Amino acid sequence: MARKIESLRGMEDILPGEIEKWQFLEERARFFFESRGFKEIRTPVLEYTDLFSRSVGEASDIVHKEMFSFEDRGGRNITLRPEMTASVARAVIEKGLLTQAKFWNLYYWGPMFRAERPQAGRKRQFHQIGIEMINQSGPACDLEAITLLYDFLNGMGLQDLRIRLNDLGTAENQERTAKKLREFFSKVSGKLCNDCQWRLEKNVLRVFDCKTESCQKMIEQAPWEEISPLSDDFKTLEQALRERAVPYEVNRRLVRGLDYYNGTVFEIAHKALGAQDAVAGGGRYDRLYKELGGPDVPATGFSLGIERLLAVLEKGQTDFFNPLQNRRIYLANLESSREAVQFFEKTSLVLREHGFRIEMQPGETSLTRHLKKANQWKVRFVLILGSEELKNGQWTVKDMTSGEQVLLKQEAISNYLKGKLTL
Repeated sequence: MARKIESLRGMEDILPGEIEKWQFLEERARFFFESRGFKEIRTPVLEYTDLFSRSVGEASDIVHKEMFSFEDRGGRNITLRPEMTASVARAVIEKGLLTQAKFWNLYYWGPMFRAERPQAGRKRQFHQIGIEMINQSGPACDLEAITLLYDFLNGMGLQDLRIRLNDLGTAENQERTAKKLREFFSKVSGKLCNDCQWRLEKNVLRVFDCKTESCQKMIEQAPWEEISPLSDDFKTLEQALRERAVPYEVNRRLVRGLDYYNGTVFEIAHKALGAQDAVAGGGRYDRLYKELGGPDVPATGFSLGIERLLAVLEKGQTDFFNPLQNRRIYLANLESSREAVQFFEKTSLVLREHGFRIEMQPGETSLTRHLKKANQWKVRFVLILGSEELKNGQWTVKDMTSGEQVLLKQEAISNYLKGKLTL
């Protein structure tokens, strides 16, 4: 017997019944960002490895441990993208977008790849929504990025969101900050793990990514306030957040896992995810474009993990997916005549034109099996077409939640359903 081929570990199929949630989330995200002036960009999943080693940073866990990199048939070193900001920057520079407009607000949606240990909300192929605000700077820009992300998540009904902020210092003074941090950690290097001793030489900020208990104790003692006090721009951002009643906390140990960040960095967390509770994060990066051979322009952005967001939404703390459920209508045709098929198809077309998604089991004539399938698919309303309904040009509309049934003419069904459901 032939060996059964399975999917790669950490790379999962998204099947019917689940994919509808992804589609609905993408639809909402697209409307949200485009209504605020953002334009979509799509980049290849394969890039030259050098793009990420230069931008993300050799000392980052992403480059050091997690990238899917290999040599192609032409002898080129290429990588499945582990994040999107570097790819967007490469595209903007290569295609000369900043010669077409002074600044850009871009958003993206797509798969990323990291060879980390698969766990809840963390897969080797995972997906992100993100934005990049290019050639824009200052606390007003940082405020827009943070409130944009906060409003997006709030719009899904998420409560108890926690915003964490830190100030990594300007691009100009980060070298001095790194030097002082290196001096501090060098004094306790014997208590650091092997990875952190390596990070100490490559990029000391990556020490803050370590989860080892002994390193955590040293990290907590790092004198951030002495080494890099909060800037005036950061304090202006704080004031603006307070004025908008956006809750936040300053966490001086927050550095994010990418080397290109400077200035304000942030993440939004939710308790439903447990210890690894970040749903999204981002920050300012003012050196990246120049380091990749482009113009010297400031930028900020964020990315949001779709799997992690879905995990929070599916905890039952929000009715975000109710409209998706309400769009789905099950049509149960119990008749096989040509007349019944034509009536069925006409009704299907009318409902689709009014925004409903049609579920069906073609060829099935057992009402019991139809209702069982509708229950399995969690469809609230079933439209039943039997011989009497067909004779009178009607459908029996059954509410699977209440058990209520009504007879309706075809032309009255859409308005009836819209009155019952919030679309």
